[in-house]
Amino acid sequence: MVSGDVRRLAAGLFAVAWGTNVSTPLILRYQDRLDLSNSEAVAIFCVYVVGILLALLFAGRLSDRFGRRPLVLPSTVLSAAGSLVLIGGQDSFATLLAGRFLLGAVSGAMLSVGTAWLNEVAATSFASMGGTDGETAAAMRDRRLRLATMTTVVIYVGFGFGPITSALWDRFVGGALVWPYVIHAAACVAAIALMWPVPETKPGDPGVALRPRLGIPVPARPEFFGVLAPAAIWVFGFPSVSFALFPVILRDAIDGSEVLLAGANGTLTAVVVLLARPIVERVGDPRRAIPVALVMGIVGYGIGIVSFTTGAWWLVPGAAILLGSASGVLMGSGLAITEEIADESNRGSLSATFYLAAYSGMSMPLVITGLGNLTSTTTALCTVTGVCVVATAVVTANLRLGRRPGSEAAVTG
Repeated sequence: MVSGDVRRLAAGLFAVAWGTNVSTPLILRYQDRLDLSNSEAVAIFCVYVVGILLALLFAGRLSDRFGRRPLVLPSTVLSAAGSLVLIGGQDSFATLLAGRFLLGAVSGAMLSVGTAWLNEVAATSFASMGGTDGETAAAMRDRRLRLATMTTVVIYVGFGFGPITSALWDRFVGGALVWPYVIHAAACVAAIALMWPVPETKPGDPGVALRPRLGIPVPARPEFFGVLAPAAIWVFGFPSVSFALFPVILRDAIDGSEVLLAGANGTLTAVVVLLARPIVERVGDPRRAIPVALVMGIVGYGIGIVSFTTGAWWLVPGAAILLGSASGVLMGSGLAITEEIADESNRGSLSATFYLAAYSGMSMPLVITGLGNLTSTTTALCTVTGVCVVATAVVTANLRLGRRPGSEAAVTG
């Protein structure tokens, strides 16, 4: 059973995740309004990654030292502020980049620390009801997997809510460069009010150093670096290409409805994460689900390449379904394994480290356009797909070699 406090925190995660993609389909509007190149247009999306990565370097340690509330609540306030800054970005590329950077920074803090806080609140609630009495290691692993999947769904539905709302506003109402941001800011204020009563779960510890720390337990390092890290890059390496790159490079093949289609594609990419839970449950083990997800993503990339080379934009939704589903499986599996190997002293840092690896993949559209400027877009897409094939082979080989602590022994209470 999900407690009220878990639902409150889930609402906060949803609100911040919503704000990350309000501007995504509007990139095409900014490109026309500010006369931006494809690389500059994609940079609007990718500067967000810089903010995320910087935040993730310090957010986990800050929350381990000062607690969860002092990070999560101000981050939600700043998410609202970031949306308001983007209103000024309609006439200034620099302001646009500044707003996206701010949203990236607060998202990195909120989604990593907020996830850790939600896990701790859920664990406390479960224990208070006597749920841990006599719980087997397998039951604990299943419970953590369900919670990780729920958290993933909340975040991704938030990711998907932003694009379609701004795209519909652009299509049918007008003022899309202003009002979707105002509405998101108001939602953040409501989320803060909801989260305010949630109790702190990690009292401040002045002894925690603020310098960045990965927080990876020594026995788990082979698994983290051999399996989790190379898989985590594609958590956002897959969907970012779907909702930030494909609409830009295919816009000439779309007649007149490019913003609406970009918004619908972004939402589709995010909400198909709902398919992640049955996929993971069918596979039965988050570690075994990771190679399955990587193969799905490779096929999605392949469909996208065919779409770009032939101009068949109607293939992009098929790619979106595969890329979004793969991302959801990777996120849910990765969070479940991260929670399994974490303990009370490093949960915030380890969550931030996982997200650090995951969010680095959000720069994939910029990597592809950069490589495309040197060679061609088709060559760049094929190169990145090839890198993913190699990563899949590495992850699969390491799993088969058993480069992880025993699945039962690794479970911590």
